[in-house]
Amino acid sequence: MFDNRSEDVKRGLELVSRLGEVMPGEAEEEVRVIYEDIRARLRVPFVNFIFRVLANYPEYLEFAWARISPYLLMEPFERLADDLRARALPEPISERSEVNWETLGDLDRIRTFTDTIHYVLPKLLLVASALDEGLGGKSGVPAEVGRDQVELGAAESTGLVQMVSREDADIRLQALLNEIKERHGHPDVASYYRGLANWPEFLGAVWGELDPMLDSGPVGERKLDLLRHAAGVAGLMPLPDLDGVAGLGLGDDDIQTLRAVLAVFRFRIIPDTFVEVALIKAFIDGPDAALKSRFSFV
Repeated sequence: MFDNRSEDVKRGLELVSRLGEVMPGEAEEEVRVIYEDIRARLRVPFVNFIFRVLANYPEYLEFAWARISPYLLMEPFERLADDLRARALPEPISERSEVNWETLGDLDRIRTFTDTIHYVLPKLLLVASALDEGLGGKSGVPAEVGRDQVELGAAESTGLVQMVSREDADIRLQALLNEIKERHGHPDVASYYRGLANWPEFLGAVWGELDPMLDSGPVGERKLDLLRHAAGVAGLMPLPDLDGVAGLGLGDDDIQTLRAVLAVFRFRIIPDTFVEVALIKAFIDGPDAALKSRFSFV
């Protein structure tokens, strides 16, 4: 289904590294306003990597977010995200780990941060799929403007931790972060792992559990299933389509750049991280806990 996007992914890997991220503290006012709404409508206290890269094209981010955001606090979207989350844990490698996680870091903060990322990842996959499908020429359902079904803002008890950069890490942690980056083949270490780097012993132990699993059949099957399922339901959402993009003054090269960036997040960064976070949730709290989120409002 997705074989024809391999060149976009390859190009996008280079583009994301070259474009870099627009961090919230460095963003212009128009982007800061969008970031505030992103946090509020995804119900988490941070702005994810995908949006920090798309902010290099603020006119597109503003248009795309305005088109899709009215749907994000509606019950149907929350249910789609819940359905994806319930599919993310690989089988049969879902047994609880024997590691004593309590001894390796502040498990309460780690759990809260993990739960928050676990909550938002299926939403990110749905959003990335919708944005990518729209730029690919597809049109979804008209956006329904209705009353939000939950209060704007981060869900109660979600958590944020400061990301640790590879440059600021000590030699051992820097080596571990570099290993994670190279193993994934991503443009940078995912934000989740940069957060876990606040607890190097925990990160080292959890990576030791994950690394041998990453090339397994069950992990690959879960990623493909998530991609297929997200693609199948993306058309139920309002897609920021090419007709709308045409009025933004973007050239064909800009659109191809955006599609390549979206392809990296849709097909690599988000599903890779999604399955791995589901496994980590299973390691620390058991497989049943990895199938749902305490932050869902349905």
